[in-house]
Parts: sequence; structure tokens; C-alpha cells
Amino acid sequence: MVPYDKQVVTVVRQGNIGTDTDYEPPLRIGFGINDKTVDSPNATMGRSILVPGAGPNPTHYHAANDVVWYILYGQVKLWHAKSDAADRQEVMLQAGDFVYVPAGAIHVISNASETEEASLIFCYIGVPNTDAAKTVWLTEDGTAPIEKKASA
Repeated sequence: MVPYDKQVVTVVRQGNIGTDTDYEPPLRIGFGINDKTVDSPNATMGRSILVPGAGPNPTHYHAANDVVWYILYGQVKLWHAKSDAADRQEVMLQAGDFVYVPAGAIHVISNASETEEASLIFCYIGVPNTDAAKTVWLTEDGTAPIEKKASA
């Protein structure tokens, strides 16, 4: 249990969430829960908006945490593979779907529609920010790490 003096509930209103377009372009990400909005969180949570026709975000995996998503609206194309790029699969996600991505699983998303926006809620489990997720950015085919600037 969290110590008594740390049992503080925090509400982050939508109007207080900025938009990050640098972390995983072309996604527009709003971080609602992280170590900038909550004192010592054990998760990072936010929403991603995929504009119509948005291509894929950078190919990557998270070495330090599992990720969960809830698809709010629209259709999201997901491709995923094991960390050695084996067993690549493509799945079409739709509103109402829950998705669990274990640490190490390569994943990429894109908007399946050229005309309609899509959105999802994500949670990085057990890490206070995206740096702690130890994200490994990969070449497009998922076979080799690349250098990417650290997130803000």
C-alpha cells in the first residue's frame, strides 16, 4: 500500500494536457499521467490521435514495461512481432478493442482511414515517464536499432 501521506488523488483535466508531436510522429500524443503531472506515478498514461491518412509511427518496442491500449474510435492498423522481428502479424483494431503489448514486442500503428480520425488511450505500466520505458527504436523492418532523440 502507498504510505498514508502519499495517498493523494490527482485529476488532470483535458484542457491541461498538451500535444506532443515529437515522441512518435505522426501521432499526436497527450500525456495525462506521468511524473510531470503526478508525484511518483507507477504508470504513464495518455491518448494518441491518429489524423486521417496518418502513416505508421516509428517501429519500436519498450524494454522495461508492458503497454495497454483501449481504442476509443476509428480503425487502427497494428503490426506486431517478437523482439527478434519473427512472427510478424497485422491486425485491424476498432473502437472498443483492448490491446495488451508485452515488453519487448515490436509494434507499429497507423490510421486505417484516409478520411476519418482515430484515437486510443494508452498506459505504460510500471514506469513514471517515457524515458523509463527504455524504448528501442528500430529500422522500419524491425531488424536493427536506430538512434532517436530522447523524449521530452
